[in-house]
Amino acid sequence: MNNEKIIFDISEMLTYLSMYRRYSGIQRVVAMILKEFQNNENQQVWICFAKVAGGREKEYFALNIKKSDFQNWESPDLTYDYFVELGILGPGALILKYKNNKFKYVIHRTRFDLAAHFKKDQRFNKRGVNISEWKQYRKLEKTDINFVKLLDVINSNDKLVLLDSTWRLENIKMYKQVKLIGVNIFTMVYDLIPIISPNMVHKDLTKNFYKWLYQSADYTDFYISDSESAKGDLVKFLNDHKIEKSVTTLPLVQIGFSIPQKIVQEEKDPIPSDLELLSSLSDLSKTVLSSEYILCVGTIELRKNLWRLILAWKHLLDQGYCDLPRLVIVGRSGWNSENIWSVLNTTANLYGYVTILNNATDDELDLLYKNCLFVAMVSLYEGWGLPVGEALSYGKTAVVSNATSLPEVGMDLVEYCDPLSIESIAKSITKLVYQPEYRQSLEMKIKNTKLRNWADVANDLRTLLQSKN
Repeated sequence: MNNEKIIFDISEMLTYLSMYRRYSGIQRVVAMILKEFQNNENQQVWICFAKVAGGREKEYFALNIKKSDFQNWESPDLTYDYFVELGILGPGALILKYKNNKFKYVIHRTRFDLAAHFKKDQRFNKRGVNISEWKQYRKLEKTDINFVKLLDVINSNDKLVLLDSTWRLENIKMYKQVKLIGVNIFTMVYDLIPIISPNMVHKDLTKNFYKWLYQSADYTDFYISDSESAKGDLVKFLNDHKIEKSVTTLPLVQIGFSIPQKIVQEEKDPIPSDLELLSSLSDLSKTVLSSEYILCVGTIELRKNLWRLILAWKHLLDQGYCDLPRLVIVGRSGWNSENIWSVLNTTANLYGYVTILNNATDDELDLLYKNCLFVAMVSLYEGWGLPVGEALSYGKTAVVSNATSLPEVGMDLVEYCDPLSIESIAKSITKLVYQPEYRQSLEMKIKNTKLRNWADVANDLRTLLQSKN
């Protein structure tokens, strides 16, 4: 096995999973690349993460995931459970900072055990957990997993890869320490939205992101972008600041997410998994699946341009297209989405033609992709555009914005529109809805196209890492 370690910083992934049980696009990238790298027998693969190590100072811990039998990175629920069992998230995080001092670890773990035994709820509640969660953790605790401090194991020939948008200023101190050792650091920049389109993000984000990107040149050896569009924006930023760094494009996937196979207990009359899933759906999801619909996946925010997409539906309804399929939007509410909700609230969800699903599971999303007529993604700005790739993986075409990176994902397999024109969006929608021969010709073209998968992405990243020393 190669002695060189590839170390992925997953700090932001852990923060995200502690709040949500569904991956964002970036978190899915991290999870699937970890899965592919873990399966490479000739490479040491580690993860590292920042945890509070007493007071306000953050300390980085590291873990060799090649020694783990966990393989279900594609599932946010199972990944969260894995990190809870390790003690990185959940109740175990309360004593993680003592992991490298066996005496202190046992002492503090015993204190929490006693607090649980005597029902001292306050001791747990003020730390965001409860007694039952602590007891469950103690039953599942993995005592054979040894965390180490990152600075104790990282060597000059190792590679530190920052894939999960780790641009918090508090992490820069560690990166600079690692840089002094001689480690090559690779930083992924998915997009420059806070700088290119500051009107699309919260006011504080632009300042913080700009400061991070500028300072990242102090420790970054090589930049990675996910599209030629994002690369162009990043190169311009670096040139404007007279920063000489190379930028390599690592295109992402044109496939959907995979769902781990569930272990089914043998029964005399087992219920088929598809039937079991359908029976467990909410009434709203069942209503969606009862008629034709067009699917849109993404956070409900200004950048996704859902306001114009919904108004395109209204434009078509006003023109008399009463048999128009429903628009189904899957995503949680994001920043500055008031105008979208205003339209929906004042029109009873556009007279019932728009349905919002804000907590769909991966199983449900899989079902929604399989049964949709096609997908719509009319964003004003994207770094890549995973939902377009996901649509293609299901053999579905899409109405796609012709802006930024999206044509790199959709190629000649989708119908493009001008995201700033409600009429253009509406025209593209009607073309795919009312010209089934055209839609089917695109679907046939998709079927005959080799789509880029996670193994392709991981192999290209591995080649990139090996070429830079």
